[in-house]
Amino acid sequence: MRTLIPYIAIFLLLLFGAGTAFGAFAIRREKYRNIRRRAKLLSPTLPPWLSAKDEEADLSLPTVIAHRIRGFFCVGIPHRWGMTVSGGVLIAIGVVSAAVAWLFLSALLHLPIYIVVPGVVAAFYVGPRQVLKTQQRRVEDQFTDLFPEAVDMVTRMVRAGLPINVAFRAVGEEAPPPVNRIFSELAAEEKIGARFDEALASAADRVGLPDFRFFAVAVALHYSTGGNIAVTLEILSDIVRKRKATRLKAKATTAEVRTSAMVLGALPFVVIGGLLVLSPAYLAPLTTDPRGNVIIGLAIGFLAAAYFSMRWMMRRATRI
Repeated sequence: MRTLIPYIAIFLLLLFGAGTAFGAFAIRREKYRNIRRRAKLLSPTLPPWLSAKDEEADLSLPTVIAHRIRGFFCVGIPHRWGMTVSGGVLIAIGVVSAAVAWLFLSALLHLPIYIVVPGVVAAFYVGPRQVLKTQQRRVEDQFTDLFPEAVDMVTRMVRAGLPINVAFRAVGEEAPPPVNRIFSELAAEEKIGARFDEALASAADRVGLPDFRFFAVAVALHYSTGGNIAVTLEILSDIVRKRKATRLKAKATTAEVRTSAMVLGALPFVVIGGLLVLSPAYLAPLTTDPRGNVIIGLAIGFLAAAYFSMRWMMRRATRI
C-alpha cells in the first residue's frame, strides 16, 4: 500500500490542478457573459473590448468547456469538423488510459517512478487524442462515400434551372450526414451575406478533403466567370467515383496483407494465454525478474512499432 501513495498523491495533485483551472475558467467566463449581457441592455453597440472575437462568445458554458477540452486533445490536428465526442467522455477515456499505463508500467514492469509518471501523463493525452482522430477519419470516409451523390444532386438541380445556392440549400436539407452539414453551413453563410466564393474557400479549408477542394474550386470558378457548370460537375462526379473505386481496389489488394498482420500480431498473445493456462510458472520470471520486465517491454515495444508501421503503409496505399 505504501508504494501506491506517491502515485495517488500525483494523481490527486493533477486532478486538483485541472479542477482549479476549469473552475477559474468557468468563473471568468460567467463574469464576462454577465458584463456583455448588462452592456447590451444599456446600448446595442458594445465597446471593442466586449465585442465577440470568436464563435464561442455567446455559447453556453458546457459547450465552450467541451470545445476547449477537444481543442486541448487535438493540438496539431488541422481538420476537426467531424469531432463530436463530449469533454466528459474524453476525460474518462484519458483516466482509463492513464490507469492502464500505470498498471502496465508500475505493476507489471516495476519501472521507477520517473519513468512511470511521464508514461501515465502521455497515456492520459494520447488515448483521447486517438479517439478523436478515429472519429474524424470515420466521418471523412463517410463524407467521401456520399459526396458523389451530392454532386449529382447539385448537377440535376442546376440542369433544371435552379441557382447554385438553392441547390446547395436543398442538398443541405435532403442529403444524409455528414454531407448535409457542410452544405447547410455553405447555404447559411451565403444567406447571411458572405460571398459565395469565399464561403466555398472557407469550407474547403475546413473540410480538407481533396475531392471537396476540387468541387469548391470548380464551383467558385464557374460562379465568378460563368459557363456550363453542369458539365463540369458531371466530369467531377465521374472523377470522384473513379477515385473511390481505386481506393476500394487498393483495400481489396491489401486485404490479405492486413489479415496476415492481424494474425501475426495476435499470435504472441494467444501463445502467452495458452502458456498461462497450461504452465503459469513458466512465464513467472518475466514478471518477477527485472530482466524479464525488460524483455516484456521490448517485446511490446517492437510489436507496437511493427503494427503502426504496417498500418501507416497500408493507409498510405489506400488513401488515393
